[in-house]
Amino acid sequence: MIPGIILFLIFFIGVFGYIYIENYNLIDAFYMTSITLSTGGFGEVKALSPHGKIFTSILIFSGITVVVYTLGNVTKFFVEGELKSYLRWRSMDNKITKLKDHYIVCGAGRTGRKIIKDFLKKGLDFVVVEKDEKKIEKLKDIYRKKLLYVIGDATKDETLLQANVKSAKVLISVLSTDAENLFLTLTTKDLNEKIQVITRAVDASSEKKLRRGGADFIISPFEIAAERMVATATQTNLISFVDVFSKKSRIEGLTFELVEIKKGSQLVDVTLMEAKIPTQTNLIVIGHEVDGVMKINPMSQERLKENEKLLVLGTKDQIKKLIEIALN
Repeated sequence: MIPGIILFLIFFIGVFGYIYIENYNLIDAFYMTSITLSTGGFGEVKALSPHGKIFTSILIFSGITVVVYTLGNVTKFFVEGELKSYLRWRSMDNKITKLKDHYIVCGAGRTGRKIIKDFLKKGLDFVVVEKDEKKIEKLKDIYRKKLLYVIGDATKDETLLQANVKSAKVLISVLSTDAENLFLTLTTKDLNEKIQVITRAVDASSEKKLRRGGADFIISPFEIAAERMVATATQTNLISFVDVFSKKSRIEGLTFELVEIKKGSQLVDVTLMEAKIPTQTNLIVIGHEVDGVMKINPMSQERLKENEKLLVLGTKDQIKKLIEIALN
């Protein structure tokens, strides 16, 4: 693009120069500039003055320099793989544009990399946003073509739009500072007010600001670590139970999931007993949402409502079956 702009400017200067120096009309000046820059070897419109000959010589050398520079860039584009990189980027951009209800992970530090790894294991659709190209290159070396990413500042509108934020359902912000996480939350909510924002609070005092900024969930790693240590020291049996479902568990394939009951579902306005969820899916119903509050160990006579959520425990296939029931 830059060589093209330079060539246009030289052409414009050439036309103006012939009009000013040789008193050519616009057509003659345009013709003379064209044959000079193209080194076509055609005759001059009329004999040039000494000043005209100097100007023409400068114009020829300028044109040749720009052409050589342009050819060098074109060769580099094709030979050094930039065309391949461009086509790969266009293909990935098209894939991101087609995503719907996907996740966006902003930040590819230690926490971000762990989230990416877990998302890939779960087979979720997500886009990574990271401004440090070196971090993206490391991820590409590990995950190859599985990774969809955008290189850019996550706090800027154009970067989030490139990650298709308007069609995403959840954005996870794990940037390095609370200020960046807050600004990202504000920007995200401005572009998509329905999206759910999960952000990290490095400093506990920032939680209120992040909440005011529109964050739906705020995770404080230090507080979680402290609570876990206290619980380990005072509630060993509880921690052992939780560890059953952690990555170190021997019971594989089980997971907790929140399943929303959609409008028109057969689960709307029926009791848990009538729904027969364990019979139909083999899932364990841990709880269900009542007026926005999760009620654990609900009674069998509890009546389910539209848009409520069921907290269940089971395998991916069992959960998938319940989702289908909750939709129809």
